[in-house]
Amino acid sequence: MIYAVKLYKQAINAEKFGVIIKRASLNFNKVLEYTEKLVHDAIQGNERQLSQFDNIDLIRKKGHCVSESSVEVGNEVYTAPNILVSTGTKPWIPPIEGINNVDYLTHETIFNLKKLPKSIAFVGGGFISLEFANVFNMFGSKVFIIDTNSRPIFQADETISITIKKYYEEDGITFISNSRTSKVSKSSESIFLETNKGETIEVQKMMLSTGFTANTEGLNLEAAGVETDKRGNIIVNDYLQTTKPNIYAIGDILGKTQFTHMALRESKIVIHNIFEENKIPVSFENIPYAVFTDPLIGSVGKTEQELKETGVNYKVVQTEFPRSSRGNLMKLKRGIVKLLYNDKEQILGCHIIGEHSDILIHEIVPLIHLPNGLSIFRKLVHAHPTLPELFRNLQEQLGFF
Repeated sequence: MIYAVKLYKQAINAEKFGVIIKRASLNFNKVLEYTEKLVHDAIQGNERQLSQFDNIDLIRKKGHCVSESSVEVGNEVYTAPNILVSTGTKPWIPPIEGINNVDYLTHETIFNLKKLPKSIAFVGGGFISLEFANVFNMFGSKVFIIDTNSRPIFQADETISITIKKYYEEDGITFISNSRTSKVSKSSESIFLETNKGETIEVQKMMLSTGFTANTEGLNLEAAGVETDKRGNIIVNDYLQTTKPNIYAIGDILGKTQFTHMALRESKIVIHNIFEENKIPVSFENIPYAVFTDPLIGSVGKTEQELKETGVNYKVVQTEFPRSSRGNLMKLKRGIVKLLYNDKEQILGCHIIGEHSDILIHEIVPLIHLPNGLSIFRKLVHAHPTLPELFRNLQEQLGFF
């Protein structure tokens, strides 16, 4: 859906570059059809891959632990020396008055819409809300974001967070910040959301995006001796072993980074640790992420507010996308690159909002792991005219040598 919206924006802006497209439009149902097919094909592809292995059985039934080495699935009990739990999370539904009487959406059910709503409210100001908000805004829905914080994606670097809010407001999205949804109700065609500040919003649809809760219900982890924290997340050590060393856990159910790419990394570590003597520890430091807003966000390392809170000495260099040759020729009016570093020639964090920032951030990923990453960064040469020349603007501020 995000990519379809991106193509549409390119089409309606093509005339600026001398490309005449007589008619461009978004078809909500066709985009949903493509989205559904994409997901279906991916699932089918994964299952075909599994079927190629004679020693893998895929069992489509609910299971639960009966001991530290046995799992009951249906009427069968399976015993193994090692068990891996990777059941992920499910949307957390906040205790809003009237919520059970309203047909609300989540990121799992929003694709079931049959037609485009004229208006939609997103409860929560996190990554998922912002990604969907852009999509529905471009389709023509009136979009509201109700957020308990003063700015969206609150855990992101403050500069990026404030900037994406500014961009979205320029695009017509309404933020209701520092507000909590306290009550919801419905009529025949509308949903009414009331906040703790007395505001009332009338929309056709609403989506809850207020976080996740561990998907452990019914697993009977107690029977296996696997402990969870207060939020229900499974507790693991550095080797991804639970409180029972032969039982491992990975993915969102740990309540840590909750990124697909990190879960994939964790799976490789677990496979190694099960079969090899020299166990490999996991690290959750400096994991990059991308947010598919418009424009995109790419981030790795510490944010400026995290460094301030911990009392770490740091410095900042920053540049804007229009200040690069490629940005200029692409007529990019939006975008920021921000680099945080210290006097020891270490890169502490990098935060980007702008075109292809999901790709650009990966120049910094290897450097942030090196004790002299900034020294290496100073020496890098970037091809002209490319967006990575934005990093040359930072080099000029830092000094090339």
